[in-house]
Formats: sequence, structure tokens, C-alpha cells
Amino acid sequence: MTYYPIVQNNDRPDAAPGNRPLPAFYMGDFCVVGFRVNDCDQAVRILDRHAFPLKRAGGSLEVDIEGAAAMHDVVSLLNANGLECEMADLAGGMYQG
Repeated sequence: MTYYPIVQNNDRPDAAPGNRPLPAFYMGDFCVVGFRVNDCDQAVRILDRHAFPLKRAGGSLEVDIEGAAAMHDVVSLLNANGLECEMADLAGGMYQG
């Protein structure tokens, strides 16, 4: 299982990684895949109700997902409950040349 961040639509791009350290060395683009929603509080209530494990630390929110296919399940679940939700690169423009 892997934790994926959940951020509000209007959050700054650098707010997404939370306490995640940047790798000491990487080539090209760096990204943090996660979920961008229009209402984080509502997303938490929906995910809690459907037994998705959540982790809150240092002001960040992450959902624990087993497998890539489950990422689409999260988007579908949140959309079906009236939330705007999309998978996105939350690191926004980080590059090492």
C-alpha cells in the first residue's frame, strides 16, 4: 500500500508533499502523484465512511491505497458523492537539470 496526498484545489503546489523529503539525486522531472479536491473536509468524511485508511501529519492529509487501480476508485467515489476530484502531479514544476 502507498500513501497519496490529498490537497485542496487552491493549495500552493509546494503544500502537497508535506513532510516528504526530496530525493538526494534524481534525473529530470520530480512529481508527487495525489488527489486534488474542492473540499478536503468532505473528502475525509467520505473516505472514512468507506474505510480508506487516512494519515494526517504536519498539516498534510494522505490516503492509503492498495494498487494503482484503486486510485480510480477513490476518484469515482468522491465524484459520485458530489466532490470535484482528480489525480494530479502535486509537486508542480520541480525539475533538476
